Amino acid sequence: MADRVERLISVRGVGRVRRPPDEAALSVSVERSAPTAAAAQAGASEQMRKVMAVLSGRGIDASDLSTETISLEPTYDYRESGARLTGYRASQALALRLRRLDELGPTIDAAVAAGASGISGVTMGIADARLAEDEARGLAVADARQRAEVLASAAGVTLGVLLEVVEGGPSRGPLPMMAKHMEAMSADTPIAEGSTEVVVEIQASFAITG
Repeated sequence: MADRVERLISVRGVGRVRRPPDEAALSVSVERSAPTAAAAQAGASEQMRKVMAVLSGRGIDASDLSTETISLEPTYDYRESGARLTGYRASQALALRLRRLDELGPTIDAAVAAGASGISGVTMGIADARLAEDEARGLAVADARQRAEVLASAAGVTLGVLLEVVEGGPSRGPLPMMAKHMEAMSADTPIAEGSTEVVVEIQASFAITG
């Protein structure tokens, strides 16, 4: 006798949990131009040392500071026929992590005051997202079951036990920051905390029993 074909309903489940962020990351950069490559590089390095000293003075641990990029390139004047070398531009970028979100605005202000010419890559997240991820997993399983029950009812069959569940990677990212949520954390740089969303997706298969 031929093997009985197992009847299944396979669905996707999504669990979403929102939490206020409690840490931040950003990139701080400096840029200097000079007639020679050595002078441009020396100027950028001197300015970055000043920025790093200020950041360290604010209590940011050395392990939360890391050099991101170092670049040096020639600059040209294209207004005349051909390209005329006018000097060199050096830039350096430092990645930093802030363990306290209320330090984000003041840190940006301090870095700019110390000579930083660029602030980029500002992100906010959750330092320990395990509890939020676990909650999102439970919601994802419940979502998958609800979807499977709707399909089973529409198909006129009875939904059975959960046979298999496979989790995709949990992901989290900051939601867009809305102006109405804005709160000034420093006198100069306002920071909107918004919220961070933790998302877990699963694939689940349920038996059909009737």
